Amino acid sequence: MRGSHHHHHHGSRSKFYESASARKRTVTAEERERAINAAKTFEPTNPFFRVVLRPSYLYRGCIMYLPSGFAEKYLSGISGFIKVQLAEKQWPVRCLYKAGRAKFSQGWYEFTLENNLGEGDVCVFELLRTRDFVLKVTAFRVNEYV
Repeated sequence: MRGSHHHHHHGSRSKFYESASARKRTVTAEERERAINAAKTFEPTNPFFRVVLRPSYLYRGCIMYLPSGFAEKYLSGISGFIKVQLAEKQWPVRCLYKAGRAKFSQGWYEFTLENNLGEGDVCVFELLRTRDFVLKVTAFRVNEYV
């Protein structure tokens, strides 16, 4: 029996998830559906993509992959910080493009934290046509429809 207890203690991975689990919500399928449907009716004229936030996107040090179709078209060659905008504020987020995949790393966690984005929320990222690379976020939050 003691062996199994020891195994349970293995590694410090769980530390990673503390911050995410604080934002883990008991979201019903219905609430989830509502946020997704609300996001689907939103069709910006700018190039955009949608992401449903999963717990794995919400812990410190996490990486969020962007849809490859969007990445190939608009993000190729991007390496470094871009701006992610929500409401009137902008956050620097590191965006790396490699072999058809783009991902957010550094700065993404802070962005989700400061905007209290959590599991099941749907983010619509809209590419603003400015000199700087700015992705404007419209968040459809699951708990907004409760």
